[in-house]
This record gives sequence, C-alpha cells and structure tokens, in this order.
Amino acid sequence: MTSLVTLSSTPSSDMDHVEVTPGAFETELEVRPVGLDALAARIANAAVVLAFLSPFEAPTAALCKRLGVPIVFTSEYTPRTERQIVDADTRNPVLRLRRKLWIEQAERIRRRMLRDCAGLQCNGTPTYDIYKDLSPRSLLFFDNRVPQAGLVSDAVFGAKLDRLRAGKPLRLVFGGRLIAMKGVLQLPKVAAELRRRNVPFTMDIYGSGDLEKKLATGIAARGLAGPVTLHGPLDFESGWLPTLREASDLFVCCHVQGDPSSTYSEVMSCGVPIIGYDNEALLGAIAQSGGGWATPLQDPGALADRIAILDKDRSDLVLAAKAARHFGRSHMFEPTMDRRAAHLIEASRLASQGTGPLRPAHDTRGAANAAETSAASVQAARRVRRG
Repeated sequence: MTSLVTLSSTPSSDMDHVEVTPGAFETELEVRPVGLDALAARIANAAVVLAFLSPFEAPTAALCKRLGVPIVFTSEYTPRTERQIVDADTRNPVLRLRRKLWIEQAERIRRRMLRDCAGLQCNGTPTYDIYKDLSPRSLLFFDNRVPQAGLVSDAVFGAKLDRLRAGKPLRLVFGGRLIAMKGVLQLPKVAAELRRRNVPFTMDIYGSGDLEKKLATGIAARGLAGPVTLHGPLDFESGWLPTLREASDLFVCCHVQGDPSSTYSEVMSCGVPIIGYDNEALLGAIAQSGGGWATPLQDPGALADRIAILDKDRSDLVLAAKAARHFGRSHMFEPTMDRRAAHLIEASRLASQGTGPLRPAHDTRGAANAAETSAASVQAARRVRRG
C-alpha cells in the first residue's frame, strides 16, 4: 500500500502536529506525480486506487477507467455541509454566493464520477445516505484513531460513572481546531448560559487555530475565567485520550456544520457522551450510538437547557456514557481499518472479474460483526494522524 501525497507549505490548525518522513511507516509514502502521464505510469499496475470523492479527482477517475484500474472513493462532506462551511468561513456575500454555485457544479461532477467507480467508503452517515445507491458497493464507517488498547478501561469508566451518580460538578470538554466551522465562539456563550442557570460545571477547551485570541477574549469578557479554561493542543495519545478517559464527563460540540469528525467515535470510545448542535453528522452518530443529544444550531441557550436537565437527572448521562463506550468499542481503529481493507479487496476482486453486483451492495455492519482479516491489513492501513 502506497500513499501518494502532495506537499503544502501552509501550516494547518490540527489538534496535534506529527512530522513524518518516507520510510517511517509500514506503508510507503511518496510525492504524487505531477501530470496525468506520470500518474498513469505510477498507478498502471495498481490493484485498486483509493481517492477522495472530489471534482479535482475527476481526471484521475477517467485515467483509471482508461487503464482498467478499479477506483474506490472515500467521502465526508455533503453539499449541505459544504454550504454550511461556506457560511461559517466566508463573510463577503458575493464570494459566498460564488462558492455555493461552485458546490452545485462540483456535486454534479461527483455524481458522474460515482457511475464508474468500483466502490465507495463513506465516513459517517451524511454522505452514505445520499450516495449509497450511486455506487456498486458502498461502505459506512466511522473514522477513529483510537486503537483497541485505548478503550477506556472498566475501572476508569466505573469511577467516571460513580462520580456522575454522586452529583459532582459536570466536567465539560471540547477539543479540536479553533476555527469558525467548529463553532468554537459558541462555547463561551454556552458557558454563560449555564452559569445563568446555576449549573455547577467546569469547561476545558483544547486546541489551536485562528480564533484562539477571539475565544480567549470571549471567555474574559463574560467573566468566565474561573469555570472555563483555554488550553493549548495536546498530544493525541499521551494527552488528549487520558484527558477524555479520566477527566471528562460530557463533550460539548458546537459544530455549525456536518463535518463527520473522527472526534465523535474517538470521544465515545473514552466513555464520554456528546451534546451538540444538530448538524447532520452528529445526528447520524447519535442515531447509530445512542451516545448523545442534539439541540438546534446556533442556539447556546437550548444547548445549556439540555445540559441543565442532564445535570439534575444523571441517569440519562450514565446510560448515554455506556452507549457511547459500546459504540466506540465497535468502531476502534483496527476493526475499522480491517473493514475498509476488506472492502477494497472485494472491490478489486469484482473489478478483476469484469462483473459487479447486480445492484448496489451496502455494508453497514458494525466492526464487531465484520469478518476478520489479517493483522497485516491493519498495519498496512496505518495512516498519518490528523486533527
């Protein structure tokens, strides 16, 4: 398995940054060839190509069709989510309109690309729901970087539940990129509404991004420096996961768009339920897991109301934490990558036979029910972590 990547000199706002060099992983890492002829020479003997479902990959899809190389797409954003991201990130109304018109054009191209693909892997329910019947073989998965060994232990989880039942102040948490599409400026508003309702709580916010200063200003302006603390980013394995497992009761997610963030499954695997705005990705994760609650977009008061109810009746929090942990256990890194690897192998096999399913074949199995593949396929699927 070889990853062909392009290089960028622009820094990201990921939760944690990991520098990688070729040869650092079990799989190969190469700079993607420039130009279709060079790319054709590189992938001509590939068993299968995995590419992002983007209109910019339409020439790649056409190239694979000409070479007879099966291509499987992976998708994350629906047009609705893309429009929401534009609304969050773009102030200029003319530019906002132009970007939304481009989204409509891009969606037409994406749907044409799906006609000739060998399969589709959908991260989260939003794109699965709208694309599953357009691909000959569709797979639903939930991205998760937490290995099976990282699942919150029975002892730690039991102590968390005991603390909830004892009525201790809720330990609210958020972690991720501090950018507009993540709705981070809503967090001080939620905290202020909780204080107005006399809900005892702490809120810890982890991450970095271009809204970090504005977020700090919003916290200070509302006099929230006591209960609300703004931290920097944490290392994923040594900092973020222990914080979730040992010091967090409820993840507050003010995402104003349906980005199917790996945050959902990762947080749940640590035994932490999620409450947030009712974007389509969170709604799908909650429907699949039972590990959270959704309130109307852009309404911090409604979100605070729901937290206040949960604070008074901890039994719902305990049940949701159990459901979240169960969901996380079923979608840890290894079984998720096993399912994705098996899907790629099957798509390649069907393509090599020159026939595919007579109708779309949908795979919505939980990882716990998925057929096991070799440990080598898990190692081959290891990837660079991203926030």
